[in-house]
Amino acid sequence: RAPVSLVRCASGTTTSWAKRADEQGIDFVGCFGTVREMPQQRLPEIALLGRSNVGKSSALNALSKRRKKLAVTSKTPGRTRTLNLYHIPKTCTITDLPGYGFARVSDEMQADWRKNIKQYLTRREDLALAVLLVDANVEPQEKDAQLLDFLEECKVKTTVVATKVDKLKANEVEPTMRRLRESLALPEGQPLQFSA
Repeated sequence: RAPVSLVRCASGTTTSWAKRADEQGIDFVGCFGTVREMPQQRLPEIALLGRSNVGKSSALNALSKRRKKLAVTSKTPGRTRTLNLYHIPKTCTITDLPGYGFARVSDEMQADWRKNIKQYLTRREDLALAVLLVDANVEPQEKDAQLLDFLEECKVKTTVVATKVDKLKANEVEPTMRRLRESLALPEGQPLQFSA
């Protein structure tokens, strides 16, 4: 699956907006400390969620179709510390939320991240889809399952995408997808596979 197909892949559709996302790439709007600071774009919004170092920034760079990286990638988990908003002209917006899990930051900052993520998921009017990224090379995580439960409780449409699938051996791919599907109680057809 081509990296630039992440939005189409996550939306499960070939609608015109998903096609435009593949063709046009994305633009950076800005970093925001709180949900209140974020502008309303009046377009369908996709939220990217996942543990620290799961590959959200790499996915955004694959979508951007630019030689210069749009999102900073790092081997150090927890580099995304704000709500980062991106825009596909006349199509949709994408919000990259701070990663959760093992980022080396203070308990206070982790608490702020949790508060921001919860406010975003419960208050963002144009939120149309949450894309939960999970690392195919890591055992299913309890925090991912808890987030899926919370998204269901909030009635947010959700798609789970397994990242870094290219790092698996060919004979490991299907068993890994099955393990993720069963452990996270995902519907048939998920997780979708993605490699940046």
